[in-house]
Amino acid sequence: MTEELYIVIRTLLILLFLLLISRILGRRTLSELTFYDFVIGLVIGEIGGSAITDAEFSIRNGILAITVATLWVLAINMLSLKSIPARKLLEAEPLLVVHNGKILEGNLKKRYYNVNDLLEMLRKQGTFDPQQIEFALIEPDGQLSVLKKQEYQIPTTKDLNLPNQNRPPASTLPGQEIIIDGKLIEQGLAQSGLTTEQLHQQLNNIGITDLDDVTVAMITPEGKLYVDKRKDAPAGHR
Repeated sequence: MTEELYIVIRTLLILLFLLLISRILGRRTLSELTFYDFVIGLVIGEIGGSAITDAEFSIRNGILAITVATLWVLAINMLSLKSIPARKLLEAEPLLVVHNGKILEGNLKKRYYNVNDLLEMLRKQGTFDPQQIEFALIEPDGQLSVLKKQEYQIPTTKDLNLPNQNRPPASTLPGQEIIIDGKLIEQGLAQSGLTTEQLHQQLNNIGITDLDDVTVAMITPEGKLYVDKRKDAPAGHR
C-alpha cells in the first residue's frame, strides 16, 4: 500500500468516526456553545488531526482517545441532567447585569465584561437606552437575554386589537455614549449636541458632581440623558 493511499484511508476512517461522534454528542450552533464545549471540540479535533497526519499515532490510539473524550462529555452531560447541584457547579448560571434600568457593574466584572461590551450587546438586541430595560441577563453561552419594561415593549397587533394594523415604528436614532467609566468621550459629547457646561449642569441636577461617579452616560434615541452611577440606590429607591 502506497503512503498516499494509506493517508486517504486514515483520513476517511477518522472523519467517519468524527461524524459518528458528532451525532452522538448532538448538534449546536457555534453561538450556543459554552467555552467548555468549544475547548472539548478543539481537543477532539486535535486528536482527530493527529490520527490523520501523524504516522506514529495509530488509528487505533486515535479512536481510543476520541472515544474516551466522548465518554467524558456524555458522563458530564448525564451528571448535569440528573443532579441540580452538579449542574450549578458544571454550568454557569444566568447572571443579572441590568435591573430596572440600572447596570450592575459588580456582576459584569464576574464575567469579565465591561460597560462597552454590555452596550454593544444591547444594541444588537435593538436597545439603545438601558433605561428601557427591566432585566438583562448574560446566559451561560455568553448571549444576552433582555426583557424591556412594559411601556417600551412593542405591542403586537393582538395587543392593539387591530389585526391589520402595522406595528408602531421604533426610533432609528442611535444612543450616543458621552461618559464611560468616568471618562468623558469628547467625540460623543460633540455629536450629542451638548456642551461641557450643559452636561455638567444636567449631572448636577441629579446630584452628580464628579464624573468618576458615573459608569455610563448617554443620549438616548429619544434625546434624553441616561446616567448610570457606580453606586446605585437599591431597587425601588431612585
